[in-house]
Amino acid sequence: MNLAWIAAVLQPHTVAIHPNFSDEEYSQEPVGQLAALLIGGDWARRVTPNDIAVSYAEALLHPETVSEGAEGLIREAFSGHGEDMARSVALLLLASFATAEMEEYDKCDAFLTRMIDMTDSTASGRLARAALTQQRALRRRDAGSEYIRDVFDAASLLESLEPAQFPPFVVGPGSNSTPGRALESIIYALKRSTWSLTPHGYDTKRPFESFPSRMNRLKMPLSERILRISADRASVYSRHVRDGFTEHFTNSTVIGRSAPDLFHQTLAVELLGHGDVYQARRELATLRLVQYAEGASVSNLHVSIRLLRQAGATKELNSALEHIRAAGPISALSRDARQIILRRSTTQRLRVPELAVLKAAAEMMAPSEADNALEAVLTSLAAGGPPNVAGASQHRIARLGIAWEAASALASTCRRGDEVAALLLREVRDGRQHTQLLDSNVAKSVKALPWDEIEPTLKAQWSDWLASDDTQNFKDTAEAVAIALELAITRTGELSGIENIAARLNIGLHNPAARLTHTEVGGVVSQVSASLNEMREETTRGLFSFGTRSVGDIAALLIIEYPHARDLWENLASFLTSDSIPRIERNPAFDRLARERPALPIATRELFHPAVDRLLESPGVGLLYDDPITPYPAALRFMAAYSLVDDARVMESLARLSGHTNLQARREASRTLSCLRVRASEPWILPFALQMSHESDISIKSNATRFLAHVATNTGPFTAVASTRLVELLGKEDGLLVPLFALRELTGKAELPNDVAQAIDSLRHEHPSRRVRATASQVIAGLST
Repeated sequence: MNLAWIAAVLQPHTVAIHPNFSDEEYSQEPVGQLAALLIGGDWARRVTPNDIAVSYAEALLHPETVSEGAEGLIREAFSGHGEDMARSVALLLLASFATAEMEEYDKCDAFLTRMIDMTDSTASGRLARAALTQQRALRRRDAGSEYIRDVFDAASLLESLEPAQFPPFVVGPGSNSTPGRALESIIYALKRSTWSLTPHGYDTKRPFESFPSRMNRLKMPLSERILRISADRASVYSRHVRDGFTEHFTNSTVIGRSAPDLFHQTLAVELLGHGDVYQARRELATLRLVQYAEGASVSNLHVSIRLLRQAGATKELNSALEHIRAAGPISALSRDARQIILRRSTTQRLRVPELAVLKAAAEMMAPSEADNALEAVLTSLAAGGPPNVAGASQHRIARLGIAWEAASALASTCRRGDEVAALLLREVRDGRQHTQLLDSNVAKSVKALPWDEIEPTLKAQWSDWLASDDTQNFKDTAEAVAIALELAITRTGELSGIENIAARLNIGLHNPAARLTHTEVGGVVSQVSASLNEMREETTRGLFSFGTRSVGDIAALLIIEYPHARDLWENLASFLTSDSIPRIERNPAFDRLARERPALPIATRELFHPAVDRLLESPGVGLLYDDPITPYPAALRFMAAYSLVDDARVMESLARLSGHTNLQARREASRTLSCLRVRASEPWILPFALQMSHESDISIKSNATRFLAHVATNTGPFTAVASTRLVELLGKEDGLLVPLFALRELTGKAELPNDVAQAIDSLRHEHPSRRVRATASQVIAGLST
């Protein structure tokens, strides 16, 4: 058994072709070539494979040929050419990585088990068996299967191994190691791999006496291999920073080099079966996503989504999914969702990360795909809900909530909303302990249901529930149902409490019968006025507590919707002009007033005039939330809407925000631009919109698109240039945000420029998103013929 093959995958620098030490004869050795390929970078550039196994390994390193490479390696490992057990083991370790990448876990488990059974009892055989068993443990863990027995079996095999028991092998010409030292390092690296997958609670269940406790494992030194991988990873980050410095601080351009990447470092940890693989997957994915956000190729973006799923990095995954849905390419979502449906639809494999992807991709799926996905989600719910991600713990209700949301989203695509609506109704009716967490999760799923497709009898059952006492425990859900069904929530007694007032106001926006009565308005105004004053006084004393509803926003909504609430203006003005109140509490009110523009009393206008400079130029400072952006964006939008500042001040402020180094400031500039649509005829505004429409940030681009859509529908000197740019955006953008912002602005227009109408017609027929197609159809249907 030539153990150099095992060294090639687990300790590759020992046997690799060295980029700085030329040896023509050794450069033809398949072992050295394989090791160099796995190290990557300069080491791999001199490799010209002359062994079919090395060619398959090279194919495996590229996403477009990974399947071909894996199949070839498996065939080689079990063919007549696989007489050297070490060679077969090395090839199957690589194949295991590839099949797990494609999430073919059953196939992976089968060939690893087959090879484990073929190993002998020699020292070399036990080492091979340990490496394969630890690899199987990692893949079983990834698949949601029982894996601890494999970890302990591998640890037990390694415990009896000593370097002197093994036959020697040839090391590479550039290596200062010896076979014995290399094997010692491999054994210890594998031991540390077994320890890394041992759960914290297993100190009392150690497989043998010498298996170290968790405390002792933490005290023991890292393996040489892990230290080398960590150093290589740090080198990649260093290069990333160095390239960034070159780009920003010199006149030089980096030419002829690929972007820094952590693939080979992640592969090295995968091959060891080490628990650090989850961090490595997350870091590889996030580095690539950052590079994508900076303009790098997006051809394999689905790989980053899959890596985040397999890392169990739910927070990063949700952020990435939100961005990709907004900016594209949304094909990456569809591609990963299809892999989930195909490979991870069983109850033990369908976890929260997979459900998050299915939810995000639901509106891009074909009805048959959504139907299959929904069936898997419902089966998971019937079995008790999605399992925890390995090594993590999340409240069961939170996991169920993600499943309910995914089910609602998928049901909208495959027209099975009745099933999900019935399921959610059972949840709020059964004897489960009522909690705020349960209520908020059910409410989010209820909002996502396709209520226009729900059967009348089921709507009636929800309506009956809404009239029951259960709604006291499900306030968020009751509000969502009342809005969806345009019903009122029956309450006895006086309407009190900011949360209850906010819920009633929201329902009244959708159902005239649920609007406040004249008597109720008076009581609500008194309560809200008192709350405004109370918060202002408390924050002046340095006291502040966050709530789920903004009392300032509630006051603004009352003023807009109820004429008898205009008395709130004075207290609201004092609230909005108070520097002691954090901006996060004032922003919603400022923005709602700027958007709706209710009449501003002359006396109230006089309260704002003296505060203009202080409001715009004072940075927002709070105990838990700082907002240093100046001019204050939400206040600027409000003041522009009510002409409290002149055009020159608006132009100057907008220029400061749009040229700010802070991305959030530039996003606020685009939101401010969107609020200036009523002044679109002003010649100084359009250049801002055109410039912002070329921004890489999707939020900025979308708000600029909305402004351009408004200009494109108005007869004027700028209609042609706005239409041209709008058509470009609608034709090129591969996300949801740009077309939806434009279409919502164009909804209800009787006439559109021909080129804009044609672009929307293309969206109606060709866009991957069902929601974009439906919205585009509404715009086309509203055009006069």
